[in-house]
Amino acid sequence: MSREARRIQAVIFDLDDTLIDWSQPEMSWEEYTRPMTDNLHAHLSAAGYQLPQEDEFYHCMRHEAEQEWVKAREDWKGASFQEALRRTLRVCNVEESQIDLEELMRVYDWQPMPGVELYDDALQVLADLRRQGYKLGLITNSFLPMWMRDVELRHYNLIDVFDARITSGDAGYMKPHPAIYEHMLELLGTRAQESVFVGDRPQHDIAGANEVGMISVLIDPPHLQREVGEHEPDFTVERLQELLEILERLESG
Repeated sequence: MSREARRIQAVIFDLDDTLIDWSQPEMSWEEYTRPMTDNLHAHLSAAGYQLPQEDEFYHCMRHEAEQEWVKAREDWKGASFQEALRRTLRVCNVEESQIDLEELMRVYDWQPMPGVELYDDALQVLADLRRQGYKLGLITNSFLPMWMRDVELRHYNLIDVFDARITSGDAGYMKPHPAIYEHMLELLGTRAQESVFVGDRPQHDIAGANEVGMISVLIDPPHLQREVGEHEPDFTVERLQELLEILERLESG
């Protein structure tokens, strides 16, 4: 079937707990992020800035990051790691006008979480979709810019899979706000009714996809135990492989 003859033109995915499985991380969030924050502390200290001790600096940065998410959830504006970093510097009396924030973000050196792995059928399903000619997109509610999350995509061999990929930090809005979905549709050059969205969170992924008129698919493996509530998906699957059957049914009418 040619792309022009298809009912569905694009399949758009969430990332965390949709393509990669966060059910068995090998460390706590503090153990994971502390070395990255220590990278910043060491870099700034070497540059001559007077900072609080590493523990205080870490907890200050963690607090500002949490507050950035609290603020974002008020109106679904995208949380920004850069803003959290800027406020951390301000609290620590570092003159931000002298700081290259993008350089600091690179010094932070975001890395994949040990123990977080691709779902075992993810690469094959994505390869099948590409082979069938679907446009593929990725939207993740992350306050990191996409270039930082790309470290994970390279690790999981996903970096060349998607035609477009965005984080909420880049887009300025987070799921379920319709703007982030509409932005992705523009990037892919497709319409909502021609697109399928696959995600694991009913209140974010499914609610937003339903609002803009996309076909919504909830991935709901037993370990997630998500409460659907009022946000009913068009389809529910336990494994990504089931998505191929859904697309076949949609294309056949």
